[in-house]
Amino acid sequence: MDLQLAGKRALVTGGSRGIGKGVARQLALEGATCAICSRHQTDIERAAADLTAETGSPCLPFVADMIDLASIEGLVEQSVESLGGIDILVCCAAQVSGGRPDDFAHVTDELIMNDFQEKYLGYFRCVRAVVPHMRRAGWGRIVMVSGLAARQAGNISAGARNASVVNLAKALSAEFGQSGITVNVVHPAGTMTERFQERTAAEAKAQGISQEEALRRASARNAIGRPVTVQEIADVVAFLASPRSAAVSGEAISASPAEPGRERSKPTQLANKPPPAWTSYRRRRSRISSS
Repeated sequence: MDLQLAGKRALVTGGSRGIGKGVARQLALEGATCAICSRHQTDIERAAADLTAETGSPCLPFVADMIDLASIEGLVEQSVESLGGIDILVCCAAQVSGGRPDDFAHVTDELIMNDFQEKYLGYFRCVRAVVPHMRRAGWGRIVMVSGLAARQAGNISAGARNASVVNLAKALSAEFGQSGITVNVVHPAGTMTERFQERTAAEAKAQGISQEEALRRASARNAIGRPVTVQEIADVVAFLASPRSAAVSGEAISASPAEPGRERSKPTQLANKPPPAWTSYRRRRSRISSS
């Protein structure tokens, strides 16, 4: 299917590696011109050179910090100047959860504030800077990469920041819908990024098992029995970033194979019997009719 992305101009934050880089690659392969950013100049320049060589489409590298308002505004200004506008914004720049204890007993105020400033506020500031350009064009696509912690218990800060991104997308979709702009969220499952592989390697070493076994255990409750790939997440994002996705806005798409369903228990002998209240009602009706 032609996603009709040829000639579109995209800004992808967090594009030096992982999902961000994978998304930029797929958009470029579909014909879009991309600007990508990271906090580290060497990493982002290397990523841009790799993507340009692989896709044949120029990929522009910029340095930006999602915690710094001036840095974000400068990023958008430079991107617009270099690309001639921005049609697509994909927000991927945020720390991956799991690096610090995030349960109730250990989560800190500092972690919560940093998480919200980087992800929720960082995403919001990117949107605020980009939307005027989309409104003038009468078209735009915004995709925010969040996380399944939004739907699961246990991670206090990661869960709250990811859930807040979902609410932000819902609010913005209503705000911008009549301007031809859609806003959606993608929740990746455990994805085979560089960071994911580094983490499983560390876990394997700590537990004295092979990395293959660590990956198997990490995917034990996954319906497909393996982590999803960066390419599989990028395919979902590319569709949402395309004109083909016009009917989808304000949604949180879970790009994660569901956990296998549990086998239903067999019905007991009481299953076919009417509830006590219904039985009593029938008896009363019977007595009234007979009298």
